[in-house]
Amino acid sequence: MGKVGGLWNFSEDVGTDSSDGLPVHSPIYRNLMTNTPNDLVELPFTDYFKDEAKYVSWERYLEANNQLAEEYDLYKYIKFYHYIKSVKKLQRGFKLEIKNTSTNEEFSEEFDFVVVAAGRYNIPKWPKAENKLLENFAGRYFHSKDIKDTNLYVNDRVLCIGSGISALDISLLLHKAGAPNVVINSKLALFTKYCTHKWADNYSMVQSPIKAVDGKKIIFENGISEEFDTVIACTGYLCEYPFLEPKLRPENRTVAFPHLYDAIVHTKYPELTFVGAFYSFHPKFSSYGQGHYIANMLNKNLTNLPSEEEMEKSIEEWYNNLPKEISIIGVVDFHFNYYDHLQTFCPHKIVSKRHRKYTNHFIPFLLAGKHLEYEHKSLKDFDDS
Repeated sequence: MGKVGGLWNFSEDVGTDSSDGLPVHSPIYRNLMTNTPNDLVELPFTDYFKDEAKYVSWERYLEANNQLAEEYDLYKYIKFYHYIKSVKKLQRGFKLEIKNTSTNEEFSEEFDFVVVAAGRYNIPKWPKAENKLLENFAGRYFHSKDIKDTNLYVNDRVLCIGSGISALDISLLLHKAGAPNVVINSKLALFTKYCTHKWADNYSMVQSPIKAVDGKKIIFENGISEEFDTVIACTGYLCEYPFLEPKLRPENRTVAFPHLYDAIVHTKYPELTFVGAFYSFHPKFSSYGQGHYIANMLNKNLTNLPSEEEMEKSIEEWYNNLPKEISIIGVVDFHFNYYDHLQTFCPHKIVSKRHRKYTNHFIPFLLAGKHLEYEHKSLKDFDDS
């Protein structure tokens, strides 16, 4: 039997899966811990982490996913070891080319409705300008997806390029494990504004683009130059679906928000829907709500979708409403307004005002690199007023 949990299934392989020759899906590294408090990753009807530490390992998180599948008898609906090679639009419905990776059998099936729930963390996004310069780097240069154990680099001088949580998590692990020098190269204002981690002589941030590379020496535009043994591109992932034929692929005008109505429905082909394409502070909340939204479509409870033109207009309004200023409250409110919208399609309440307050309180700790020290608050400490 296969396993549910998607990217939470750790793999020792890099690039290609040794068991089936397909691309490795998981970006998990051996000593990864969740970076969101447990009471912000529970679904409305689960209580898996009630008596556990505020942050859990990837193994425990994966186990909870399997607990959920077993408790609700979901395995009978899942075909494991089936790889979707392509999805093409027919005059009516869609044709899927499928490979059974356990038997190597290839076949096709037709469906009236398709839900793409393949995640958004499997195709690496590389830093374009730095990529060209780092072709001549004399040390190791790779994407954070290919890290399998940060302990392998504790003797290296490491540069982490990135402006997000991966750069912070990986750099902190390396620094605490004793790496001789760790530097984050970040240019995102929101990250650098709140990142108030107590820097050390051998742990720092450079807020300047790379200008040149000479052997192992990296020269930044602000005049700083240092030698590194390893450079890690902690620059996130592309929300792309190469198995969809080109006309079915949603446009990505921003990395975070795909060109989909309600971040779910393809405007030209509404029988094609997506779960998890929207970058979310709380993926469990958004995915749960999106799942119920789609269930309502399939149950014919949601039959009054707007026209293609109206959906396109709604998407434009969505982009125009993206937070213009760099602020925690503005970004959190944008996400929670979306969760509130999804709640109208759910039998359970996904989030409440206390979730919003808790997130506003917690996120600065996360961006400051102090989330692992964040033990003094929990969801029950906030009210719904």
